[in-house]
Amino acid sequence: MPPSLPPRRAAELVEVALAARRCYRRDRDYAVTAAGIEIIDEVTGRLAAQRKWSNGLHQMIELKEGMPMSALTATAGSMTYQRFFPRYVRLGGMSGTLTEARRELRRFFGATVARVPLAKPSGRRWLGTRMFANAEQKWCAVVERVRALAAAGRPVLIGTESVEVSTALAERLTRAGVTHQVLTALQDADEAHRIALAGNRGMVTVATNIAGRGTDIQLGAGVAALGGLHVIACLRNRARRIDRQLIGRAARHGDPGSAEAVLALDDRLLTEFWPAWCLRFVAALAPARRVPALLAHPLAAIPQRAREWQDYCTRRELRLADARARHLYAFVGGTE
Repeated sequence: MPPSLPPRRAAELVEVALAARRCYRRDRDYAVTAAGIEIIDEVTGRLAAQRKWSNGLHQMIELKEGMPMSALTATAGSMTYQRFFPRYVRLGGMSGTLTEARRELRRFFGATVARVPLAKPSGRRWLGTRMFANAEQKWCAVVERVRALAAAGRPVLIGTESVEVSTALAERLTRAGVTHQVLTALQDADEAHRIALAGNRGMVTVATNIAGRGTDIQLGAGVAALGGLHVIACLRNRARRIDRQLIGRAARHGDPGSAEAVLALDDRLLTEFWPAWCLRFVAALAPARRVPALLAHPLAAIPQRAREWQDYCTRRELRLADARARHLYAFVGGTE
């Protein structure tokens, strides 16, 4: 028999096993493919090839899914982004969503943000946010909206939280008789082909954030005259930048287009921040089970700002810890 583990290590393994069982969900945090357990990147929505969780978490999830355990991995070295990027002699970049990060870029990297005017005036129309009392009402509203837009010939891009949610919505659209395609981490090998179809007349595309980053959806013949691509954001992401990346798929290069958000009180971002009694109180006040616009905006915006601040604090602490480690392990008189 193998020797017994020290109590502290045994407790750590129990915690990792509980996290694998209760906190990590298939088709949201990871996918099961022919290559094994693959992590789904929360920001990009794509499979994070060659990445594995450490401290035995990856192996616990493999056991959870009934797969053979892979070998444990060990970290040979690590470096933070804040330490890596300043090593370049010149540091720069371009993005359409840097406004919210300008203070952090200046503080961490000494980089300022300059706004480049649009080559053509934007033709995007923002139709606002609708918030419903629960997910069932939200998805019913999304299906009805999509059915009406597709019948009018407009292409629709629907942004969802995860592979799991995209699959469930696709099933609803199938039952409603709406022809559609799905673009998630499980279809990333076919991404270019599906994106090429997404702007065609009457095409409905259900996607995770995989379709929200650096993707130019070309409009098909006659689509511009119908109003262009319509984007429906079915979630608030942990950062406003990610939301704007999804909405920015509509009305590119001066084309017409529109976007809206459809949310629910039991969306994950809201339930993780607001106490349950608060959400129940708002749901009871909602006429026809729809939350008034004056309440919907702060209910979604406040948790998002709080999550942005938490993420910023995490990056700041990581930078400070990295600086302390360099000072602690530096040789006297040496340079990095």
